[in-house]
Formats: sequence, C-alpha cells, structure tokens
Amino acid sequence: MMTITSGIRRACAAGGFLLAGLGAFAQPQPQLPAQPQVRLQAQPQRSVLDLSDKVGRPTFPVAAYQGIGAPEFRSMVRQAFQKSGFSFVAVDEQKNKSTVFKFKLDVDAKTRPAVLLVSADELLDGRKKCSPCFLRFAEVSNGQEIKALPWMAQYDLSARLVPAIDKAYATIESAGREHLAPSFGFNYKRRWEGEQNLFGNSFVGISVSDLKESIVRAYRSAGFVPVEDDVSSRASELALTFSFPVDPAKEGGVVYQIRLYNQYDEDGRCHPCEVTENYDPYQPLPPSGLSGVLSRATLESRFTAARNAAYDNMRTELERHLRPRSVFSVPPKRAPLGSPPPAPTLPVVT
Repeated sequence: MMTITSGIRRACAAGGFLLAGLGAFAQPQPQLPAQPQVRLQAQPQRSVLDLSDKVGRPTFPVAAYQGIGAPEFRSMVRQAFQKSGFSFVAVDEQKNKSTVFKFKLDVDAKTRPAVLLVSADELLDGRKKCSPCFLRFAEVSNGQEIKALPWMAQYDLSARLVPAIDKAYATIESAGREHLAPSFGFNYKRRWEGEQNLFGNSFVGISVSDLKESIVRAYRSAGFVPVEDDVSSRASELALTFSFPVDPAKEGGVVYQIRLYNQYDEDGRCHPCEVTENYDPYQPLPPSGLSGVLSRATLESRFTAARNAAYDNMRTELERHLRPRSVFSVPPKRAPLGSPPPAPTLPVVT
C-alpha cells in the first residue's frame, strides 16, 4: 500500500486547481479642473469575486482520503455539490490519474451559469480503494465570461457562488470524516466573509443626476465648496470636485474629490452607482500668511468634522437607495490633512 507521504508528493506534483479570480476594473484618474495639483488616491485593481474569495494558492490539497472505494468517494463529492445547488455535468478521468468533476450553477435566465471544476487525484490500491485519494480546490472555468458581466450580475453571482462552494466543502468534510487521513487533515477554510462593494457606497434605483445633487448638497451643507463640472450625467465615471477652505476668510483651500462609478438599468437609473472619495492628504496647502496661522492650526479638526458631517448627510439622504446586501460605510482616513509625504520605500537589496 502506498504511504500517505509518497502519495502527497505525487499528487502535489500533478498540480491543483484553484478558484480563479476575475479580471479587474481599471480605474483611470480624471484630470482635475484648474486647481492646485494634487496626487489623487489610486484605486487598486480588483474584481467582485476577489472581494469575497480570499484563498491563496495552497501548498497541499484540501484533504486526503483512504480506505474508501473510488465510486463512494466520487459519489461523496458529487452529492455535496448537488446539495449546495450545483448541477452535475460530467466526470472526466485524466491520463495523469486525476479525476475532474464538472458542475454548473445557474443564477438567473439572463446570466450564463458559472462552470465549476473540482479535481481529485485517485491513487487506488489493489482493492480499488483510495490509498489515498486527494481532493483539491475548485476552479471557475468560465471566469473570463463572468468578468465581462455587469457588476450587479457579478454581485448576484458571487453572493451565491462562493457560499455554495463553502457549503459543499463543509458537507464533504462532515460526510468523509471517517475516511479522512489523520496525518493530513481538512485544509479548507471558509471563503465567504460577507459582501463588500467594489469601489465605495453602492446605490440603486436613483438617477445619476439625483445622486449627484444629493452628494453636492451633503458636502455643501458640511462646509465644502463645489467646483462646477460639465461632465455628462450618463457617463460611466464622474468626478465631483470640492474645495475645503484652509482660511474661511480667504480664497483657496484643500482639493477634495468624490468619484462616481456608474452602471444603469433599462430605465437609466443606477444599477449600481458606487461613490468613493479621492483626495490626497499630503497635498501642498495654500500659504496661510500671518492672519491664517490659527486657521491652519485647526484645519485638520475642522476638515475631519466637515467630512464626518458630509457622510452623515449622505447617509440620511441616500441610505434607502443602498444596493441590496450592502451597508453604508465611511472609509478610514489615510493620514491627517496636511501631513508631510511619507518617505519613499527603498528597494530591498538581495
């Protein structure tokens, strides 16, 4: 009988599948109007599924089973995914001793199903029992098609797909406990940690023009001065720029920007529109002069209070339009306003 250790080496050499991440939405920064030049906060590249699927590439498979017949092992895997809502499509025996299970998950009639591949390395003894059989992680084989879907479809798909995968592996862990190789363990951790938004607060069922008016009103009431823009109200990306006075008695202030990333339903309403702030806390501030020393000293506290008030105003006006399964949030501040830029990170010399 082949030992578990040698089986692990053979199985790991064969490679494994991992849940494929989707492509990222690139977010180019717009040019500000004629304002002081500032460094805008760059948004990271990411995708909807990346927000909930946080599993790194594993060194070992999910689990190793021994003493269970090959048909029973396959049945355990197939039934677990079917109980989680997947439809079984086929099982394919590869020449390298790997067995690939193919499943699909339908979300709605308008969206193509997610196709899931689950790989297993079946190393059998003379009695056709696992000695051992290695279960591996899952891969979404049509990830390129899924990443082309609108965000809302991706939100709906990932909210079902990742918890369903979690449930399937939990069922396998419970059903196969008797045959789990004790020296290996079950190497799967829950992936779904709740739904997050791609960019910022996410709204549906409101027109972009009404959303813009609500945001401008929220910030104006909090003490920010809007800078006029002439961007189309149906654009996929909008930038709303404000100035926060350093010295209330003088012109000039801190440049602050709100960005909107927009998708629309058939009626032209947000589906969704996502709102995030984008400003540089290290931006150079206008000269204060002798009369503005006190204003400069209180700038950070005034700015923080105004920012909090603006978010409170937005919450009051827009919370009823939040995308389902999302909540209103205030992003953390990176640094106090007017802070000196951090020292550049030196490259590591090896």
